[in-house]
Amino acid sequence: MKIIRIAFFDTKHYDTETFTKAATLAESKLADDSDTDDSALDNSVKFEMDFYEGHLTETSAVFAQNHDVVCIFSNDQVTKRIAEILIEEGVQIIALRSVGYNNVDMNAIKAINAESKRLQVVHVPSYSEHSTAEFAVALLQALNRKIPKAYARTRDGFFSTENLMGVELYGKTVGIIGAGKIGKVAAEIFKGYGAKVLLNAAHQDPAFGQKIDSEYVNLEEIFKNSNFIMLFCPLVYETRHIINDKCISLMKKDALIVNIGRGSLIDTNNLFDALNTGRIRGVAFDIFEEDKQNLYGDDWAPSPIRDESFEKLLRLPNVLMTHHQAYLTAENLMNIATVTLDNIRKVMNGDECENLIN
Repeated sequence: MKIIRIAFFDTKHYDTETFTKAATLAESKLADDSDTDDSALDNSVKFEMDFYEGHLTETSAVFAQNHDVVCIFSNDQVTKRIAEILIEEGVQIIALRSVGYNNVDMNAIKAINAESKRLQVVHVPSYSEHSTAEFAVALLQALNRKIPKAYARTRDGFFSTENLMGVELYGKTVGIIGAGKIGKVAAEIFKGYGAKVLLNAAHQDPAFGQKIDSEYVNLEEIFKNSNFIMLFCPLVYETRHIINDKCISLMKKDALIVNIGRGSLIDTNNLFDALNTGRIRGVAFDIFEEDKQNLYGDDWAPSPIRDESFEKLLRLPNVLMTHHQAYLTAENLMNIATVTLDNIRKVMNGDECENLIN
């Protein structure tokens, strides 16, 4: 049996609980397999895990000493210097429990590995499409039906329904930009509401469109015809600021936008002007474009948030922000933990790992 030591950074209580449970299940399954198959004995492992609440930095990287793996989340930055420290401490794998890996300097790691291949990087290829799609629809309804405002009034004993009117989704048009796995699930949910769905995707799936009686259209048609615009597309060069002043000018004045993808899909300055002047009805998003303070995942209640764009948007009554939590369901966390530990086991055992980045 191989012992694999893992140092987790930027952890919450649910990370500790979920990974502990996933490790127990994985170890039990591998042990059962080795009981019935001698060849599986070589793959059996035991995970020894240490959990740290702080982010991975040049200072905290020393906590990785005597660990084979560091496991990080999207707010942890791996620079060239941090990668060098991790190697010095004996780390062999950086395991991201996230899909994106733009927080890791892969060019630096590539250069380090060119001298002697010592540091591998793995990630989780996808989150649960259901958790993200369901949250996106909930976010839209919270914005549309002004649920946060209604809750705040009720809590304060103010029961006026003035300025709480929304609209029905039934019979409206929803434009889905990025109709991949998540976008498709969201499309099916909206069809259940009785809405008309317009799809836009880099890779079209005519069979899916036919299945839900929807069509693939260009972006201009989505901007012109949609009451609700949902952003599920990845952030690449072509999609950066896909919502900008030009496309906002094409939208209906009562349009609502929900961004469940990367913050930079929307040009913040153009968006603020449109919201402030009433050119669109509102926007909700699960992550902000200019996260200068690395806000998400931490408690900033005792400290001021020194981000002018963030504060400016928060003051608008037609803006709804959440905490980068679309992925945060019990089922999805267990899937992330299971895939992450399996990635680690495969690389440590020298097996092929489809989620190896470098």
